[in-house]
Amino acid sequence: MEGTLLKWTNYYNGWQPRHFILNETGIISYYKSSELIHEGCKGSCLVVACELKIHPHDSLRFDLIIPGEQFFCLKAKSPSERQRWLVALGSWKARGTKSTTKSIKTSNDNTPSLISHLNAIDDELKLKVQELRLYETVLMQRIHAVKFIANDTPTPDVKILDEATSMLNIACDAFIHTLDECVKLATSGSSQSLLLSSSTPSLDSNNMLIDRTVSNEMNFNKTTDVLMVLPKQIVYRTFFSEIIYTFSTLTPLSFDEINSELFLFTCEKYFELIDKFNGTLLGTFRSDIVSNMTKLTNRICTNQKKFENLLSIINDEISTQTIKEKDSATNSLLWLRRSIHFLSCFLHEFGQGDKTVEDAMNQAYGKALKPYHGWITRGLFAEALRSVPSNEDFLISLAINPNEAKEVLFERQILNEMVQHSNNMNVVVRKLNDFYIEHNLESDEIID
Repeated sequence: MEGTLLKWTNYYNGWQPRHFILNETGIISYYKSSELIHEGCKGSCLVVACELKIHPHDSLRFDLIIPGEQFFCLKAKSPSERQRWLVALGSWKARGTKSTTKSIKTSNDNTPSLISHLNAIDDELKLKVQELRLYETVLMQRIHAVKFIANDTPTPDVKILDEATSMLNIACDAFIHTLDECVKLATSGSSQSLLLSSSTPSLDSNNMLIDRTVSNEMNFNKTTDVLMVLPKQIVYRTFFSEIIYTFSTLTPLSFDEINSELFLFTCEKYFELIDKFNGTLLGTFRSDIVSNMTKLTNRICTNQKKFENLLSIINDEISTQTIKEKDSATNSLLWLRRSIHFLSCFLHEFGQGDKTVEDAMNQAYGKALKPYHGWITRGLFAEALRSVPSNEDFLISLAINPNEAKEVLFERQILNEMVQHSNNMNVVVRKLNDFYIEHNLESDEIID
């Protein structure tokens, strides 16, 4: 089977048409186009080694996932075309499952554990190879950076050149270190394979990943539960890495242990993300957040010892029967929680790596704020979404050094950070939500 599918490449190129061929041996390969097959495939994999995932909302999309190695996010031209591909790919996966089951049943008692050990080595080696490829990209970027600085002027800036060569040294050391680990893992795996081959039939080829041409279209898509591997030697300074008070410090606490001032300090930095959206119409949303934080701050300032934690503020309003008042701290905290939920949902959606800023914000708004907004406010927000930045500009705004924003590892790091911070924010949101529901403090009031 063969045909053209849209393949997600990266944030800068988005979805691009690619020609895919599923051959008679169960190998799926893709090419830049049907006319350029003679140039060789851009990537390929054995179908039985992949996980096949159907997108829950997009009727055209399906993903091929090679665990720990690579993601192919694909779209067909129509639902029926997607169904044809799913049937063809599913048939090959079914054959592979039967073959694998049969192979294990016919082996001796010691073979399964040895196969398991080999698989563990193989998985670790795949991760290291992935890391090695990333270092290769970074290494070339560092080399070009040094060349550019050296040739930029007759007398290069020594300080800037020193910084560039220092980063080049780090990349070189990381590349060599990772290469050495790859060799050790490969050597270890080979010796174990010799033991296996001497006592059992050879492994079915359906169980193995084939060699693939390194793709020039690197995918940085992420699943909900798995963060992509990021080399530890190279870490970029980002908006998130500069946050002093993070929600991770609040996640171990119960609601009655959350310090009021610490909570507000934490929220304040995260809400600066709204300024990165560049939308003038989002100024109203930002003003509402500032107003709610100010109300809480003013209440704390009246008696800092008494209102040391959030619970004490709400309990005081419960005892004075002021929780239903429009300007109550209880109501302000309710809307702050919804605003945090909105940012958390946005970071989660955008952190998956397959959405634009506008799409991620639209989904986050639908989950966190839209149910409590009237048609006028909804219309204003819809208008505001049209002025949000492109993915490229948004990522640049999150970099402390804008020149690093287009580097391959920067994008991976920032997406990882988004998912991690989103997870921690959600924990705190749930604590607030559970308390409000338990004490009947929720409000379904619609605002305009």
